[in-house]
Parts: sequence; C-alpha cells; structure tokens
Amino acid sequence: MMVTASAASADCVADPITGEVHCEDEDNGNTGGDDEGTDGGSSSTCSTSSGTEIPCTGPGGSVWSSSHQCWVGDVWDPGGAGAQPPPGQTNQDGAWHICYWPPPGSSWDPVWVQNGEVTIDPVVLAQRAIASMDLDPIQIGIVPESGPNRVGLVGLPVWMWVDSPTDDTFGPITASASEGSVSVSATASVSNIVWDMGDGTTVTCTGKGTPYADHYGKQDSPTCGHRYEKMSTDQPDGAYQVIATSHWVVEWTGGGQSGTIEFDLTTDAVPVRIGEAQVLTQ
Repeated sequence: MMVTASAASADCVADPITGEVHCEDEDNGNTGGDDEGTDGGSSSTCSTSSGTEIPCTGPGGSVWSSSHQCWVGDVWDPGGAGAQPPPGQTNQDGAWHICYWPPPGSSWDPVWVQNGEVTIDPVVLAQRAIASMDLDPIQIGIVPESGPNRVGLVGLPVWMWVDSPTDDTFGPITASASEGSVSVSATASVSNIVWDMGDGTTVTCTGKGTPYADHYGKQDSPTCGHRYEKMSTDQPDGAYQVIATSHWVVEWTGGGQSGTIEFDLTTDAVPVRIGEAQVLTQ
C-alpha cells in the first residue's frame, strides 16, 4: 500500500435529507479524496476493497473502516425506544453506528459495531503518528552565501547542503499512534532533496550534502553541487531564487498492515547573486 501526501484535501458531507454522501476536493472539486497534506499532518487516502482511493476521513469526522467498507461515525440514535440489537446481541455487547457509504450512489445505513471491535483504518493512525512528528523543511546551506553583499562568480562551484540537520528536518524519526487495541509505528526520513537553482535547472541529491569549508577552495562539492553559466543580473532582485524540496518517505506498520507514505516539504526561496570576475587592464 502506498499513500501520498500533497497540499489538497477532500471534504465529505452527508445530505441531511437524502443521506447521500458527497466528497469534494478543496482545490479542484473532483469527487473523491486528493491524497495529501503538506506538513506531515496531512489528510490521506484510504483504499476500498476494489482499490478505489477515498479520503480516510468522512462526514462528521467519521473514519474509514476496512472491515465495514464504509466511514464509521457516531452512534446511531433513531429516537423513540431506540434501535434493537441484532439477534444474539444485547446493548451491552455493542452499538449501532452510522455507516457512510462512499460515492457513487452513496448514502448511510446503521452498522452494528461490537464492543472492542476496531473500526479505524491503520493508515489513519499512521497519519496521526506523522502529524505528531511536526516535520519541517530543511534549512538551506549554500555557498556562495545568500546576502546583499555576497556574490558568487559564473562558472565557479556552488555547494548545497542541509544546514544543522535535525530529526524533524531530515530524519530518521519514529512515532506511534494508537486507538483501542490497534497501534501503528511510523519511521520517517528524507530520501532525497531536489534543489531548484532558479536558472531553470534542478539538482537531485540523495544525502545531506557536504558543508563548504575554506580549505576546499574551488573544488566541486563531492556530494551536492552546481555551476551557474550566466550572471543573475536579469533575475528578479538580481538574484537566482534557490528552493529545496525534501522528499520524505514514511514506513509504517501496525494493525496487521504495513505501508509507505510519501510527501514533500519545500523551503522558502533563498536569493543567490552571481556575477562575473572583472579583468582590470592598464
């Protein structure tokens, strides 16, 4: 199972009269759930038995249940004398809950949930574990340094690295989440970083990079580097805007399942100014 994460999420609401469930993507209005959140505390997609991806969270905060193939919500209260338990059961054995069926043609029905029965999908707990990690984009380390009085030169090496890496900016970091008898453990780490250098090129680096030191001189970075071919004077504010996107991979296991969740975290732009060496003649 793979669950990805992005900036979009989906809302699922039930019509109070017809009971029909509608899922609408907040970004583009498509039916069904988009598959991500941006900061590790994202919404996620779960899968039906037919393989269709839907939001893990349904109407009114209900949660997708793999066993019931619906979003299981609050206890159902029909009013009056209440609903009778199914044959062979008593009100001490469980309760009727609202079961929201996914689109198309969706509606809801009551479903009997026995005491101690786990209805939450483990991927939801994996997402909760990720949210508790409070993951952040990396801090950019780069030479030539960013600053109004700092200028690199065309053709000279540029070094990029993760500055002061921590568990929550590069990993690995492990967290867990539980509900009832189900516990899920998740371990997150950055698999690679894509550096958008602002000149139309990107550089993909699989590690933290190597911090620059003066004794390296004009050597290329052994792990993560670039060379600009032209000055940045024609760029906005006269600088290339460097952005680093870290790609996180989370491996989780629990509830008799395991899976992978992947998502990206992106830094703010860092301006890097590039000029040309001036040749003085007498």
